[in-house]
Amino acid sequence: MPSRRLIRALGPLVCLGLLLPAQAPIRANELPRPLTLEDALTHASPTHPSLTRSQARQRLAEADRDLAESRNDLEIGLRLNPRWIEPNDLAPIDRHDDSRALLQARKTLYDFGRSHHQQAAAETTLRGETLALTHTRAQRRLEIMRGYFQVLLADLTYARDNEAMAVEFVELNRLRERHGLEQISEIDLMARENSYQAARMQRLESLQRTRAMRQQLALILGHPGDVPDRLRSPRLPGNDRDLPDLETLWQTAEQNNPRLRALRLEVEAAGQRIAAQRAQGRPTLQAEAEAGWWNREFGGDRNPLALGLVLDVPLYSGGRVDAATAREQAGRLEAQAHLAEAEYALRQDILETWQRIQQLTTRREQAQVHADYRDLYLDRSRSLYEMEVATDLGDAMTRQSEALLLTAETEFLLALAWERLALLTGQPDFSPLD
Repeated sequence: MPSRRLIRALGPLVCLGLLLPAQAPIRANELPRPLTLEDALTHASPTHPSLTRSQARQRLAEADRDLAESRNDLEIGLRLNPRWIEPNDLAPIDRHDDSRALLQARKTLYDFGRSHHQQAAAETTLRGETLALTHTRAQRRLEIMRGYFQVLLADLTYARDNEAMAVEFVELNRLRERHGLEQISEIDLMARENSYQAARMQRLESLQRTRAMRQQLALILGHPGDVPDRLRSPRLPGNDRDLPDLETLWQTAEQNNPRLRALRLEVEAAGQRIAAQRAQGRPTLQAEAEAGWWNREFGGDRNPLALGLVLDVPLYSGGRVDAATAREQAGRLEAQAHLAEAEYALRQDILETWQRIQQLTTRREQAQVHADYRDLYLDRSRSLYEMEVATDLGDAMTRQSEALLLTAETEFLLALAWERLALLTGQPDFSPLD
């Protein structure tokens, strides 16, 4: 089975962590050692910048929703007005102190649809941002898996290049002995020396990449100071599932893709904002209450308590309402264009991912056959070597390492394709981990 072959290939590579800088004792907030793919997905930082940006947009939408819901709330205010006056000759009270205190309350009773449309637009926008956050989390999951696989592939690449360098070194020593016996020329020896140095350089680059990929994984996980050393080979049972037909996948994606759903809600919210702007020219009915205290109490307009209704009817506002409405209409047109573009892109992405899974499934079978062939070839070369018959044992070992690398790479690429399909269709069940 591919998973068994993968575990066999990657199992010894956990020792590669010994080549990396020593880690301090593990603390509660550090990544587990050794690290599994499930651990990486679970312990990824919830404050990673990509998530924080999406969460900030969601909180902004929540604040806008709360603001829209509170526009017609009861308003209560206290007005304190100390005043000095010069009373006229006819005033019954000749004091100069005309200070006053007013307690006022105001509540919008009805605004003919304005607040309703504003609240609906804010609520729709919030639903869209929540779906966008779901899409961001799915993208993060795919990114973490890709980073995890890159570390494992870097380890396998190093194992291959280390094997190749060892073979070159053994062959170089053999030719040096023959050169000492004057059995080969100087140019033949230098050619082998050149091959060895190239293999040595390739090994160094591969070793450095193992460190770079670990650092990259730590950054992806949001733990820049906690670089993982040992990683375990993942189980990918979802790679063995049957691939649904293309039309079924497209219909599922059209209904469930979180980004597409978020863009549809954006178009809906734009329409609700248009309705809210049109309602700006409609009347507003308010209830008002006022309790007052005056230092100089005289006249009929200084009542301690007053209640009333106010109907505010806009008669003319210039072109402000029409301009604001036109602006929101342009915003809806732009949102509709974004939605159409996303639908086109999604249809193409579904097709390419579907074809990618087909290709990798076939390549997986090829890699299995190739790995089996290399296993048998290595066994034969080892037997001939033990019989002291001329053999290419070193080259056979290198080729087997290459076969293991091809098997793992194909398995990981197939897993990423399935995870991408899960993201595009909005169906977590398509994940290779399930």
